[in-house]
Amino acid sequence: MADLEFYKSLKIDEFDPSNNGDDIDTNALIESGILNNLLLPVRPYTAEVGGERYFKFFIKATVDVITLGLDIASFTTSPTEEVYLFEAGSNTELESDLDKNNLRVYGGFLVTNYDKDNKKVTADRDISGFVKAGDTVTFYNADNTKLVSWTVDTVSGADITFTEVSSDDVSNLKASSTIYIDALNANEYKGFWVKEVVSPFTEAMEDPANEFVLNIWYDLK
Repeated sequence: MADLEFYKSLKIDEFDPSNNGDDIDTNALIESGILNNLLLPVRPYTAEVGGERYFKFFIKATVDVITLGLDIASFTTSPTEEVYLFEAGSNTELESDLDKNNLRVYGGFLVTNYDKDNKKVTADRDISGFVKAGDTVTFYNADNTKLVSWTVDTVSGADITFTEVSSDDVSNLKASSTIYIDALNANEYKGFWVKEVVSPFTEAMEDPANEFVLNIWYDLK
């Protein structure tokens, strides 16, 4: 049994927001590496016209853990799809309860330039929508293991300036703004959402399939 387990929500319905989400389904464990285990396949119509989809999931602790960080260790391999994370307002929240115009989302990016002297990272995209002052940004090695986390001072377009930086070289690494959780006790669980953004004229049946990597880091209490 893992220290932390991932589960689906009781209700999964991409067409009816009032029937999507709700509480944890402890009979629906999310397993890594299984196709469409967390997100449903993109339907041909959505792939053609584009759109947004929301999928709720839960993290359940089997032991007492503290200082948890949840983020996207590797953003999507598809150039026409992207995913973001955000915290659920409650464990029973439905998609219809969401204020979609004011979501605080977290997401991943690639470092294209690192200026250590000025404590500044430049990303491969505009990150101002999902990286904010005061955030923790976590950097990942090529094998998706955590290297280091830094605290954001300011954000402007694709540029992030940090309050302090370590001696680590983060050039050309993937990184993500991180959802920070103080603690989860054994048998306690917490809900989160994946927001998937699908651009028009996306390939509905990709080969190989589109993928992304979620990571959670923590300490035992």
